[in-house]
Amino acid sequence: MNNKRQLKELFKVNLLYANPQVTDQLRKKGKYGNDIFKSILLQQAFLGILFVVLYGASMFIIDFSTLPGVFTNYMAMFGILSFSQGVSVVFNVFFDSKDFEDYLPLPFSERNIFLAKMLIVGFFLLPFSLPIIALFILTAIRSSVTAILMVPISIVVFLLFFAILLTLVICLVSLLVQTKVFNRFKTLLTTLLMFIPTVGMLAGMMYLNHKQSEVFDSGVIKDQTVIPVLDVFHQLLVYPFSLKSVIGVLGLLVLCFGLSFFIKKRVLPSMQNNYQTLQAAPKTTSYKGLRSQLIKYHFNLIKNPTLQMQMLSSLIIFPVIFLVPILINGQGNFSFLTIDYFIVLVVGGILFSAFTLGANSLASVIISLDQSNLTFIKSLPISFKEYIKLKFNFAFILQTVLSSVIILATCLLVKLNVLLMIGMLIGNFFGCYAGTSYYLKRDSKYLSLNWTNVNQLFNRGMGSFQVVASLFGVMLVGGIIILVLVTIINITTQVLLVNLVGLLLLIIVLVAYQMFINKNFWNDLKE
Repeated sequence: MNNKRQLKELFKVNLLYANPQVTDQLRKKGKYGNDIFKSILLQQAFLGILFVVLYGASMFIIDFSTLPGVFTNYMAMFGILSFSQGVSVVFNVFFDSKDFEDYLPLPFSERNIFLAKMLIVGFFLLPFSLPIIALFILTAIRSSVTAILMVPISIVVFLLFFAILLTLVICLVSLLVQTKVFNRFKTLLTTLLMFIPTVGMLAGMMYLNHKQSEVFDSGVIKDQTVIPVLDVFHQLLVYPFSLKSVIGVLGLLVLCFGLSFFIKKRVLPSMQNNYQTLQAAPKTTSYKGLRSQLIKYHFNLIKNPTLQMQMLSSLIIFPVIFLVPILINGQGNFSFLTIDYFIVLVVGGILFSAFTLGANSLASVIISLDQSNLTFIKSLPISFKEYIKLKFNFAFILQTVLSSVIILATCLLVKLNVLLMIGMLIGNFFGCYAGTSYYLKRDSKYLSLNWTNVNQLFNRGMGSFQVVASLFGVMLVGGIIILVLVTIINITTQVLLVNLVGLLLLIIVLVAYQMFINKNFWNDLKE
């Protein structure tokens, strides 16, 4: 098998591995082999076009050629967006996967294995980097040089930037993974590595929206402080033939080749060792009782960095999306709300739990996380039903505690009445209980014990469209309920009665739902 064919086949395998949810959905639609490969390629192409159109349209109103500071800030924000994707993909494909040793008996060179994985990283990083090419082209065509010449120059400059970004993210993640500090605090550092860029991505998106609003409101935009190093790209696009540009492009080429040389000499030779060092040594611990041993076992289960990143991001993303615009507009004081709106905040707490308890929550994978251990546990002389109940309690308590902390912080930030804060916590408690029941049952229905990456467990039985549609449905129904409650409270004098009846109806619905879960799930479990 020649190198090109090897590389193509390895690329296909890694592409399917990097998209387990999408692959499963396509297989359910009757697609196999090359059909799946082509479908994933088309999806990524569509995503890239969508990013270019959306962000390109928003940037079209700004003349970046005269605003080097704004240019470098935009470039930095898009770089953070791309970097956030690259970090998670690099870690999953290179270090969190378990397929590297499987290739060793096969006639694949280590170089081709690494190169295929590197191409996968670039493939998934590219759609999020494409807004940068729109930024480059918009800047270049407004320079003093003819657009016919500047468009191809801007594309070449983008390719240079993309090569630097790709090699840089691989080098940084690889360097961190090889340190003794990482091996000692692997779980914590990996979670931070994957989670902090996500926060940066949100900050970047809010920055772009803020800048666009600034232009529409005032009609002008002030330049900002130029970010060093990135100003070289602005110079290349506006004054491509100046001495500073020539020196700058030479420096960028040296940086790119230097990073590539480092990958060849340090990252590639140590790849197999990295896989071995990432496997945490098991710790021998004694416990007084089986229950405490099982609880400790479940805490070890959630040490997976990808799972932790998904859990934390689902808890924080929605509060940030809804809260930050309110605070920016100076409307972050809700102290005027009275106890009359208690039931509204209870419903709000339920909605919050519905948004944060999704297909990527702990409850949705808590059974499947056991893998082969589940079969072993079934063989033990213990009640399997009690074991699943322990899983339910573990996921429910952890989800409730974490989401309650977010709610408390948010309520304190917006100066919400203490009683209303309690109402939202009550709603969150109800929602977490019902949501944990639902997703535990769903995990049992779509049980998967032979996964190699925890990403394969998310969105089982649901496509991306179904996930978005369900979130939109929850938002729509919840918004209608809140609107109806607020309207009734504002027009009636029997506010206490409205709150009591609303609470009673919620309790009835939750009890009825739990009876349904008991009948269709808990009662079917063997003791």
